This record gives sequence, C-alpha cells and structure tokens, in this order.
Amino acid sequence: MGGGEIPACMTVDGDTLRDVMGNFLTGVTVVTLPTEPAHGMTANAFSSVSLDPPLCLVCVDHDTETYEHLTGGVDEFCVNVLTADQQHLGEHFAGMNDLDESPFESESTRTEVTGAPVFDEALAYLDCTVDAAHEAGDHTIYVGHVEATDVQEPDADPLGFFQGQWTSSVE
Repeated sequence: MGGGEIPACMTVDGDTLRDVMGNFLTGVTVVTLPTEPAHGMTANAFSSVSLDPPLCLVCVDHDTETYEHLTGGVDEFCVNVLTADQQHLGEHFAGMNDLDESPFESESTRTEVTGAPVFDEALAYLDCTVDAAHEAGDHTIYVGHVEATDVQEPDADPLGFFQGQWTSSVE
C-alpha cells in the first residue's frame, strides 16, 4: 500500500455492499430443518469454521421463517451443497420459483443424525446441531457442530452464484 493520506470513512449502504459481495463467487446450499412439515432455505453465506471440533457456519436473515424456527427451539440443521443439476432447488428455496410439488416430496431425501432432510443427490451434506448463535446486524450466524457428513456426488459440478447469476463452470 502506498503512502498517502487515509481516506475519510464513507458510509456503505446495503445495495453497494450486495453489489461488491456479488463479485465473490460462492457455492449454493440449501439449509434444511427437521420441522413438520420440513423446511428449507437457500444460503450462500456458508463456511467451514473448525476441523477440531468439526464446525461450520451459516448466516440466516432475521426476516425468514428459518430464523423463526431456529429461535423457536429448533437446534438442528443440515447444509446440502447443491450440484449444477439442482439449480431448481436453489431457486425454490430462495423464493424465486414455485414447483408443482414440494421438493421434500418430489426429490429423494433421507435423514441422518439430526432428523433434518438430506437431499440424496446433493453434492455433499453437513448434518449439524447448533453449537452457538451470534447476532450480527440483520442476520444471525449459526455455528453448527457437524454430526454427520459425506460427499455423495464427487463427480458432479457444483452450483455457484456470481454477479447475480447461477453458474456451474468448473475448470
């Protein structure tokens, strides 16, 4: 970094931050909950946290049904890492499309340790119990202790999101 004056702090609004963060290629997941009926949401704010103990995190908007469930007593979730062929799931759980049938009925699913749905054709999954929750602005960061995990479709292309567009190119 060159010498020079430190710029004055500027105010960054949500639209500007979204535009800038949209230039960071992210994977796409569907976070499912063991509710009745089953519930899910699309999330790309997902990351590993620790290998020992095995922890990951997902950020959940306070204006979602998922947040209501997690603050209302649900302490488990499953992160399903989507393949390029599962864009319809990413769109559905992001509220971008309505499918004729619930994906929990039309797609092959099962449960592991927590009872949250695992999509059998997801690239990978991480079945978690909530280890910690940290409020951060209009989201809560849920740290999950990974109870079960596997790569189910190792040869599948992952689904990504970049500059407001779905992508699946891996080179």
